[in-house]
Amino acid sequence: MMNTYREGAGLKSAVLIALLGWCLGGCGAFLGPDPQNTPESNFEIFWQSFDRHYAHFPHKNIDWDGIYQTYRPKVSAETTDYELLQIFGDMIRTLEDGHVYISAGELGRVQSDLHLRGSRRNYNSEVISRRYILGTEKQAGQGNFRYGWASHTIGYVHLRTLSGAAGIGDDVEGWVEDLDVVLEYFKNAEGLIFDLRNNSGGRAFNTTYIASRFATDTRDFVVTRTRDGAGHSDFSSPTVWSVSPAGPRQFTRPVVVLTNRYSFSAAEWLTLALRQYDHVTHIGTNSGGGLAMFLPRELPNGWHYTISVQETRSIDGSFYERVGVPPDIHVENTDEDDVAGRDAILEYALGHLKKRAAER
Repeated sequence: MMNTYREGAGLKSAVLIALLGWCLGGCGAFLGPDPQNTPESNFEIFWQSFDRHYAHFPHKNIDWDGIYQTYRPKVSAETTDYELLQIFGDMIRTLEDGHVYISAGELGRVQSDLHLRGSRRNYNSEVISRRYILGTEKQAGQGNFRYGWASHTIGYVHLRTLSGAAGIGDDVEGWVEDLDVVLEYFKNAEGLIFDLRNNSGGRAFNTTYIASRFATDTRDFVVTRTRDGAGHSDFSSPTVWSVSPAGPRQFTRPVVVLTNRYSFSAAEWLTLALRQYDHVTHIGTNSGGGLAMFLPRELPNGWHYTISVQETRSIDGSFYERVGVPPDIHVENTDEDDVAGRDAILEYALGHLKKRAAER
């Protein structure tokens, strides 16, 4: 049985987040007249929404009141939409949060943290298909699993996303079920590379479903708390997420999970889940650093933005927002590797697995 949350707080937390999302999106219609669509009103709503719901002020040592004092004087009735977007962008960039953005239609979208992750991807799918996959590359799960043999004994799987599918807990269904087809294909492999590079995340329950196919026993992997009060340190009781073996088979021979700075959100949850097991080694670069639940909101002027409302920590209490989950072995592709069409991270993973296989 696949246990995904416990301590009696999981359903409570899920309901709390659902209610919070409803209130963020529409409670105003029941609490009074619609707010004015003016630059000053949009600013006040934007600032107050983060003040009341954002989860990471204490951990990032952010003085949100100071942000108000800095930027509120810049907004007046004459402030243009372009100027207001620049102000909002400057405000959220102080959060350095990959789950925070503001979208202003044709004026564009401002992301809080892109300046942190940089432009280097450390991943090129065409290079892998052309240079490293023996024979024909296969696909499953509506194209979300791309897989093949990286050597005569080592399998390779790239997971494109964790979005989509349906269901919770033991009842997840959809494209993720094809992982069993992939693992059947590699049933005689001596090792497996599970590549999460450029995976931007998706559903938490897809994470536990996939991790269950590599689990040897039940392990806790993350703890979450949701912002639930006016104070910046007001949180719900903790929810402990765990993973257990499930499905027709588990792959328990040596596994390498690969990440880059664009392995994000639920992909980081999956990384933490897999890292709980001794047969898994994490190689590559730090992940993206955005593990929290986020919720959307709309301003009176029609602009959309998101707020991270949940604190997520690894089971040992580590907080990986901004910095990302650090690998067991740090490897990067150099500029020379890119020019040569070489994936140094993948090559290191292959060497590591061959060594592990020889030691068995």
